[in-house]
Amino acid sequence: ETTELLEPYLNLDKYFNAKVARSSGSKALGGLCTWVEAMRDYHNASKIVKPKMAALEIKTERLRIAEQELAEAEAKLQEALDFLEGLKKDLKAQLDVKERLRENANRTRRKMEQANRLINGLGEERIRWKKDADGFAVEKKQLIGDVALACSFISYCGPFNSQFREMLLNQYFTQDLETKEIPFRKNLDIMSMLVDEPTKGQWSLEGLPSDSLSIQNAIMVTRSSRYPLLIDPQGQALKWIKNKEPEMESRNCILTLTNPNLKDYLKAPLSEGWAVLIEGIENEVDPLLDPVLEKQVFKKGKRYLLKLGDAECDWEPTFMLYMTSRLANPHFSPELAAKTTIIDFTVTQGGLEQQLLGIVISKEQRSLEETLKQLMEDVTKNTKTMQDLNQQLLERLSSSQTSLLDDVELIEVLAK
Repeated sequence: ETTELLEPYLNLDKYFNAKVARSSGSKALGGLCTWVEAMRDYHNASKIVKPKMAALEIKTERLRIAEQELAEAEAKLQEALDFLEGLKKDLKAQLDVKERLRENANRTRRKMEQANRLINGLGEERIRWKKDADGFAVEKKQLIGDVALACSFISYCGPFNSQFREMLLNQYFTQDLETKEIPFRKNLDIMSMLVDEPTKGQWSLEGLPSDSLSIQNAIMVTRSSRYPLLIDPQGQALKWIKNKEPEMESRNCILTLTNPNLKDYLKAPLSEGWAVLIEGIENEVDPLLDPVLEKQVFKKGKRYLLKLGDAECDWEPTFMLYMTSRLANPHFSPELAAKTTIIDFTVTQGGLEQQLLGIVISKEQRSLEETLKQLMEDVTKNTKTMQDLNQQLLERLSSSQTSLLDDVELIEVLAK
């Protein structure tokens, strides 16, 4: 109010002026004028600042309230976020549980399917296994006599024809077992005991005649621990051996006793374990072969050696020696018979009839012969596959360390 009353005077710059007051000689009057002007300026400024200060206080209070509301909202938001995070964790846990349940359901379904396959597969084998199990106890008791008969057959029956072989088996050998009270199977089929059907089929495909005498001879060739000496006037054994060991020709392992370099030709097969065929044996064998026939092998360091003539050469256990003679009635010495397994491959009347029948069919009904050959190949292959699968099945059953339902390979073998 005072400032407003003084305002008309203060606007008189000519009279109300600090400089004028000082020039009149009064410093106090000049200071008073300056103070009054300052108070006027303060009053004018306060009229502008005070509303703004009041507005500032209002805005500040509103800001405080807004910040408080913001903090409360952020707290609620954080609470909501924490709740959401908890829900996410619960959702993940539930999804994990769901996934585990799905995996367990799938695993259970697979186990159920495998159990059904296992039950079906084992059910099909149950009858055959039960029959085999019932016969094992009896076979176990008779095994000693059966093995004795088989060993006697391989060791002594080779030089004889089919009639003498039957007489030796059914009279001399069996009577000797009965005298010693050794149990054995009556009417034992030596061929079924010593060779399986797939092997017979393989021999037939290699050119071996399918008559019983030829199969017996092949058993002696492959089962005897001594090297075979084959009486082969018709050359059937020679043909079969060459087909059975096709690598001999490419390796120059088909020799004769008259070969001047026989010793040199034998060194590589002996050290590499190859098969060798010596043709044209007559009544005697070169003494050079005695260490080979008698398998006079000795060990020097880590090597197995055999003395051939005046030289030592390496020896591999896979080495095989075949000898054939074209003589129909050779006179081999007892010493040679003790060193080798003499086997008579002379064609018999029954074998000749079967071979001639095959030739007639191949000429007259070639399609039937080809069909028969194909069927024999298929039967041989299928029988071999069945035996391999059966062997795998028994091995898996005996060696399985986990649950049978988890053994996928076992289930696959049963499925096959």
